[in-house]
Amino acid sequence: MNKDKCVSFNLDNNAFRGRLVRLDNVLAEVFSHHKYPDNVGAAVAETTALGVMLASLMKFDGLFTLQIQGNGPISDLVTDVTSEGKVRATARFDEQKMKEAQALRKTEGELEAAPFWLGKGSLIFTIDQGKGTDLYQGVVDLQGSTLEACALRYFKYSEQIDTHLHLYLNKKGDYWQAAGILIQKMPTAGGKEMAASEEEIAEKWNEDKILLDSLTSAEMFDSSLTADDILFRLFHEHQVRVVKASEYYFGCRCSREKLLTTLSSMKEDDINDMVENGKITATCNFCGQVYSFDKGELLKH
Repeated sequence: MNKDKCVSFNLDNNAFRGRLVRLDNVLAEVFSHHKYPDNVGAAVAETTALGVMLASLMKFDGLFTLQIQGNGPISDLVTDVTSEGKVRATARFDEQKMKEAQALRKTEGELEAAPFWLGKGSLIFTIDQGKGTDLYQGVVDLQGSTLEACALRYFKYSEQIDTHLHLYLNKKGDYWQAAGILIQKMPTAGGKEMAASEEEIAEKWNEDKILLDSLTSAEMFDSSLTADDILFRLFHEHQVRVVKASEYYFGCRCSREKLLTTLSSMKEDDINDMVENGKITATCNFCGQVYSFDKGELLKH
């Protein structure tokens, strides 16, 4: 895989839409700022691929955030995707709880799916288009043995859109690659725009799901195969048409000014508690950038 992209495509005379995302460079940069245990790293990578894929389905000018919160050893997974293609991701986890959970693993020597480490919680989708606009937010309980299952539950109950998807992981050196593919029924499927009956649409939908299920991890991470190659191999008999390919890259939105504004809004007692040797130091959870402030600087801001 070269540049990180999400390819938008249509199937069966536009009856269904799809997305195929493959992430390498974005995640290499994410992991260059963090040293996660394998299970945490895998969850971060998978969440990032899912976040990019979901963001690509939305029409927005601003920021899309996928956050997964739980009461397990991993308490928080966050992926930000801007409309310009900037991506960043991070995780919060408890090392002691991770060790305790190891004893409960079902399969020795294999990765457990992310929900095993997250416990009970929620998937939260947020779109922020800036000042003067309302936040759009979707929330669904974290139910399912995999992130795929949790996402499918969101589409079924919150969006009420027939969806089929798979996520893929691959360890490359000291970081994880991630990928995903998704297809959805279009709202007009079987309508006037389609010269097909509901039965024909249902048959094509089932065929496309079977074809999607045949895609292997080896194929998805084969750098000699382009996204177009993969889509043609899968759906060449189903009028596959690539609509566009969007590029994604790592980009953190932190800045000294933003952090200064946030810290200045805190109560003076809380600021005093943070002072060490006359300075307040804060680290960005996403990129690891360290910022230092004088107490007086915060109080004057």
